[in-house]
Amino acid sequence: MIVSSLQFLTSDAPYRDLALRCQEYLHYQQRGWADQRELVEAMLFNLLVEYMVRAGVPRPKAEHFCSDGDNLTELALRIASTLGPVAV
Repeated sequence: MIVSSLQFLTSDAPYRDLALRCQEYLHYQQRGWADQRELVEAMLFNLLVEYMVRAGVPRPKAEHFCSDGDNLTELALRIASTLGPVAV
């Protein structure tokens, strides 16, 4: 994917929000306090569950998948590397 396409995607609010939440999650998982880690995990969990449900995954299956911390981290890493850094 070319850079202009990535910039276009991250300029779209849902993709920008998704990229930002992934960056926050990865940042606070390494450097945050327990309450910060819990907050960003809950925010990313909710966002990814809604994203998966809209993509056609049944809600119980999406919630089960995102409940696994390893899956959540893997998704955050993949999304962040695909969408790139987001300017706040």
